[in-house]
Amino acid sequence: MMNQLSRIVARSGLLRADLDYHLIRASMLIIFLSFGYQKWFEYEAQVLIPFIGNGPLISWMYPVFGIRGASIFLGMTEWAICLLLFWGIWNRTAGVLGALGSCVTFIATVTIIPFMPDGWDEVAGGFPAMTNNIPFLVKDVVLLAASFYLLKQDVVRAGGTGATNHLIRLIATVMAALNLLRDNLEYHLLRAAMVYIFAAFSYTKWHQYGAQLMVPFISHSPFIFWLYPAFGIRGGARFLGASEWIIFALLYAGFWDKRIGALGALGSTVTFFTTLTIIPFIPGGWDPAAGFPAMAGPVPFLMKDLVLLAVSFYLLKQDFIRITACSRDTERVPSQPRAAGQISAAI
Repeated sequence: MMNQLSRIVARSGLLRADLDYHLIRASMLIIFLSFGYQKWFEYEAQVLIPFIGNGPLISWMYPVFGIRGASIFLGMTEWAICLLLFWGIWNRTAGVLGALGSCVTFIATVTIIPFMPDGWDEVAGGFPAMTNNIPFLVKDVVLLAASFYLLKQDVVRAGGTGATNHLIRLIATVMAALNLLRDNLEYHLLRAAMVYIFAAFSYTKWHQYGAQLMVPFISHSPFIFWLYPAFGIRGGARFLGASEWIIFALLYAGFWDKRIGALGALGSTVTFFTTLTIIPFIPGGWDPAAGFPAMAGPVPFLMKDLVLLAVSFYLLKQDFIRITACSRDTERVPSQPRAAGQISAAI
């Protein structure tokens, strides 16, 4: 069955070269473009206070620029990274610089997590029951892994063209010294990041506070709104939690069995396609003062699922490639004894 599915996917064109690479780049472009845009408005400057104020790597911005200035500084930085990532479609050096800037960005945001106050729900027992701003930051684990993927890809591709400059050679040398250019490292990092995402978010859905947080998402979804009439508020959240735990288990097993991993990646793809379709229906999703595309409310949280969807497709494609390669190797095995017999006869 899995072999037949692999052939169908192969004929569909979804396995063509670099499709996953371009999808991840495009999703990161949209993230930096959209999040950079909203930082030019006063409402976003206020939203950023708990993030910048508790960020061990970016808290210096308030004494230097002030609340509004720090937001504008971040907006300019994110647009610069967006421009470099876009230019990187044609210029490897620009792509490497953009991916490097993206890595630094999400290292800075992920390191906020341990310092964010009231990030773990006390009623649910504290860690790892995420609440408040923590779920928004946790998704940056995947965005960081995606940034590293782009960085490694662009460094390797720049070396393959033979048109590397001194800067690219220096970055490649440092990454090689740190063993960051070894085969399949980005694949395992992206899988590990997605495994963590499903483990963390599925856990929260088994608690009452998590069920309440899901109300605006489920009730405005064109695909999963039926969960409330079928199971109720608490039951709908638990249904999603159980589904995400299954996907978590499949993705985790995919470290060893690519057939199981492909099923997990397929489930992950469906999951984040579903969450992205909620965006047009979410009330209060665009700031009333700034208007579209200035994101507000739950929309920034959902917008990050664009990258998670691209990464899910990457894992799906990579697992199908490995399944197909394994099947081809298996098909060649029966021919080896015959070849050995022919050689013996010839001797």
